[in-house]
Amino acid sequence: MISLVIGAGVSGFGAAKLLRARGKNVRVSDGGILSPDKLAKFSALGIEVLHGGHRLDHLDGVSEIVISPGVNASHPLLTEAKNRGIQAVSEIDLAMASYNGTIYAVTGTNGKSTTCAMIHHILQRLGIKSALAGNFGMPPSQILAEDGELPPHLVLELSSYQLEQTSGLNPTVSIFTSFSHDHMARHGSMFGYLQAKWRIFDHMKPSGLVLAPSEILMAANDLGLKLSPSINKIISDRSYICSLAPSSIVEPHNRLNAGFAIASVSHSLGLTPESIASKLNDFVGLRHRCELIGNINGHPCINDSKSTNVESTIVALEGQVTPVLLMMGGQGKGESYEPLLSYKNKIAAVITFGASGPDIARDLSSKIMVHEFPTLAVALSQIAGIISKVRSPVLFSPGCASFDEFDNYEHRGDVFIIGMKSFLDR
Repeated sequence: MISLVIGAGVSGFGAAKLLRARGKNVRVSDGGILSPDKLAKFSALGIEVLHGGHRLDHLDGVSEIVISPGVNASHPLLTEAKNRGIQAVSEIDLAMASYNGTIYAVTGTNGKSTTCAMIHHILQRLGIKSALAGNFGMPPSQILAEDGELPPHLVLELSSYQLEQTSGLNPTVSIFTSFSHDHMARHGSMFGYLQAKWRIFDHMKPSGLVLAPSEILMAANDLGLKLSPSINKIISDRSYICSLAPSSIVEPHNRLNAGFAIASVSHSLGLTPESIASKLNDFVGLRHRCELIGNINGHPCINDSKSTNVESTIVALEGQVTPVLLMMGGQGKGESYEPLLSYKNKIAAVITFGASGPDIARDLSSKIMVHEFPTLAVALSQIAGIISKVRSPVLFSPGCASFDEFDNYEHRGDVFIIGMKSFLDR
């Protein structure tokens, strides 16, 4: 019999590798055309790959299915599998089925990757073996396939897609960092998106800790989403959480992330927050998240390509002390850009690019100078003249998804960095 993995992305590869390590015959179905390099990765493991479109005959001879996060519950293969009585599990559930270690489960529209990195950093500084996994880091199935076991502490970044699929992870700590407009195409509404995120609090350990700003808990409560009565430790005071951060971290959003991380490890290990805070003094921020790549005319040039929604651009702006030349654009998510007008005192001018450029210009140009370009490449080729007139910090914080022009936000950030190199002070 055959184990079918739907989706040949990072999670799909991890699941396929784990199934092969367990001696299964594995088939992968993918809707796109895979590159020769990607095909070679699967074939080297003896995995059959059917790509270029999902067909119902991909289910022939299949006894079980593992689904990647991008696969919707209404996917035709899953509908047909249900008719045939074939069980399906997520990649996360496949890997975590018998895991008994400490799980730090982290979700949120923004801030989740940094919070995960900070938790992992603290654990490493304490000499505790841990791994970053899930939506950030390596899929847990791949860690299990390559190492034979998962470490005693696992920091899981979980997207709404992954949470929608999981049947319960038993976290020791569950963190919901922030919530704003995102992924409407998948979830249909803000309530659907919040409902998917809220699953992070399902099936927590009895001694578990919930960390979430009070406004998220109140919004959920107003919509009828409740925490389990068995959860008895909740920290939601934003000011208190931020107060846990060491003085070396000054940005308000990162103080919140640091507070989440410190409270998490404090709870899981039974240590005082004060004894942990200093472990973050040497923490270095993530690539593509408010990353300083150099200076232009003595002003910072910042790569925040990980910004894929308006809230994340606002967070980046809040950390600026001098009005910036803001670069925004990409594949929009149907949200308004008008909230940025409240931060016009922090914006010297805006450069737009990509599919959402006209929408951004429409919402902002009445009160902010906007320069429109069709693509990021064109914007970078023309930016010299704008920089010479607007002598300000440059903040690349797109506020949109990257898929109109790029493979992912990392690809987009790398293109920005390369395009700006010639302008950086030497």
